Amino acid sequence: MSNSLRDQLLKKGLVTQDQAKAVDSEVKSKTHQVQKQKRRNQKQGVAEVVDPESAAYLAAKAREEEIAKAKILNQQRELERQQREQLVQIRQLIECYFVNDPEADSGYHFVEHRYIKTVRVTRDQRQQLALGQLAITVLDERYHLVPANIVQKIQDRAPELLVCFHVPVPLTRHLDSGDPELSPPIPDHLIW
Repeated sequence: MSNSLRDQLLKKGLVTQDQAKAVDSEVKSKTHQVQKQKRRNQKQGVAEVVDPESAAYLAAKAREEEIAKAKILNQQRELERQQREQLVQIRQLIECYFVNDPEADSGYHFVEHRYIKTVRVTRDQRQQLALGQLAITVLDERYHLVPANIVQKIQDRAPELLVCFHVPVPLTRHLDSGDPELSPPIPDHLIW
């Protein structure tokens, strides 16, 4: 079993002793020349010339490709982990700070993705929504009212969960300004 291919070919009679010796000497001289060239290149500081067809080169190239794919996969996994972590943080924020009143008596209508939605609010909550002190967020297909100081944290992590938030605009800016673009138009049918 430990016979080399050369010995097996000789036993079968497929090659002669002279042919085997010639191949052996050729292989030895070739490896000797390659080693000699490597030593010369090392002394001269020349980078080793790699045969692009050699098995070692192809194996190294395949290994590099595997490492690159693994890095990309790890980056994707890390990004998914961060997104899950942010969602958990937002869920905790909303569940800790929501101010929905179960005994709210009126509906507050708002637009979400071209559809009109409704959330139950009290009179005070309606006023706070209009003034930008409360915002409406969606979590698990339920609408939650959250204070304005929480809105920025939600907006930084997942802006798609923020459904309705009226940014407060000072009225003095509109009234004092002579600019017609900043001042809202006064309807003709309004009686003063």
